[in-house]
Amino acid sequence: MKYKKIFCTLTTLSMFLTTSTAFSDVSDWAVETIKKAEQIDIIPQSIKNTKAQNAISREEFCAVSLKLYESISGKEAPKNKVSPFTDTDSSTIASASELGIIKGRGNGIFDPYNTITRQEFCVMLSNVITAIEGRPYISDTKKASEFDDSKIISDWAIDAVESIVSNNIMTGSLKPDGKLLLEPLKTTSREQAIVMSVRFVENYSVFKSEQPDDEQDGNNQDENEQDNGQDEYINDDKNENKQNNNDDKDDIKEDDDEKQEENEASDIKVYDNIILPEEAASLSKEERMTRIFGKPEMGFKSKQEAEINMTEIVVDVWKLQNDNTKKEGKIKLKVNRNLALVYQTIFDEIFESEECFPIKDAGVYAWRANTRSEHRYGTAIDLNWNENMECYVDEFEEVTQIITGSHWLPYEDPYSIPADGDVVRIFKKYGFAWGGDEWSKKRDYMHFSYFGT
Repeated sequence: MKYKKIFCTLTTLSMFLTTSTAFSDVSDWAVETIKKAEQIDIIPQSIKNTKAQNAISREEFCAVSLKLYESISGKEAPKNKVSPFTDTDSSTIASASELGIIKGRGNGIFDPYNTITRQEFCVMLSNVITAIEGRPYISDTKKASEFDDSKIISDWAIDAVESIVSNNIMTGSLKPDGKLLLEPLKTTSREQAIVMSVRFVENYSVFKSEQPDDEQDGNNQDENEQDNGQDEYINDDKNENKQNNNDDKDDIKEDDDEKQEENEASDIKVYDNIILPEEAASLSKEERMTRIFGKPEMGFKSKQEAEINMTEIVVDVWKLQNDNTKKEGKIKLKVNRNLALVYQTIFDEIFESEECFPIKDAGVYAWRANTRSEHRYGTAIDLNWNENMECYVDEFEEVTQIITGSHWLPYEDPYSIPADGDVVRIFKKYGFAWGGDEWSKKRDYMHFSYFGT
């Protein structure tokens, strides 16, 4: 029986609790629950003897999720799977991907060493339910709305958050000012993740409650809609490509349109008008267009012409490690050939600046249907898109809708770009506009563009 293993292990907890835990630096409130987690064997070896209060990484929680899947279902997780991601060959991540627990950030990227937010944690737990039951669990209650910060829960995460919060697996905290906060955009520590995982195991039977067939169909539709969200639960074409072009909602052209465009591209040209870093900011918009497109208007004739006018550069960046130290690294960027020297200089200065701003995600060229998209021309770049959201704001600068990413928390999240920091200052020095302050009704904190679009 599916729950036999859980029942047997839980009934023996009182006899086998020990005085030791799997982690160091465990908070007093978490000690007893982490002992339970050891007894029911849901703590993966890969995170044992690490600091409990440090944020859990994406790869680490993949390992926890596989433990939960095996403990609850009684089945063994898939083995010897090949990672579908370009930035990791982890078999743990490959197994979690095979089960549908995670899907990555898009463009073949999983970002294994980055942390997860509390709302992301909820979605991954929800995906464990779907992996076991074959369908998602949708809560009938709306307990999350009781929290004062419920409005900042992302649309793509709300169903999962409701499911987890309504069953008391994730609880909020009462602040000195009397506000009850869920803090969905904050990171999840290892001890928090394990404590909530124990609650998940102990209360799992509620997620198995039968639902009518017609509701099941509706829930499957909800699951598909949730895949239009962020991170583990995205990976449809729209969001996968969105990370390199967040102002573009139509990602790729129809096949017949592209074929027609290819046939019309018989006069492909290479525009060899290199823009030097020292002149980049002083050029007028018309001068910039003439140098890049050979005419005082924006646009290439075809995808082929765009790609032949791109080049690859390798730049130095700072990479944030699990212990919050920074390590030198390199990333490859496909950029407009006439702006290559400018991009290179910008990244050199960011790397050498006192801030040592860490960069994990960076995307420049990506051909899109939207002719206003500067990613289509290699003249715009997005940095650390999950932590530098794209959103709409009202006249009071309040966020009304998050489009891409999950938050923007400068000086709190090290990957968020400060408005008064080195990254914004250096890009503007060379004539780039920043989406964080360029428009009246929209903020795109990850986005820097040479033409301001």
